[in-house]
Amino acid sequence: MRLILLVTVMTVLAVGVVAYGPAWAGATVKVTREENKPDPAEVKVGEEIAFINATGGGHAHLSFEGNDAVQFNVGHGGSQIKFEKPGTYRYTVHISGVKAHAHTGTVVVK
Repeated sequence: MRLILLVTVMTVLAVGVVAYGPAWAGATVKVTREENKPDPAEVKVGEEIAFINATGGGHAHLSFEGNDAVQFNVGHGGSQIKFEKPGTYRYTVHISGVKAHAHTGTVVVK
């Protein structure tokens, strides 16, 4: 019985590391109605940054300054973007829903 339990636990851990391991290499930004945490967010070239919608029911739309092609909605499950060039990237978050609001944030890619 202990052996079965041990094998089950090890299998679950292995699947979790394989499935979610790459997401651990980057950063996560929690988008709330008032701010983004952390700000600035730092990642290395080639890493992804995940934006998590924590607005409590509002819709979050991100747009990066100077690049109209990089715009996306942050769904309730979150959204990711990968940075291939070093630099400092400013973005604006527009919150819609119950109470409209906008604020800015920064991603630093090293």
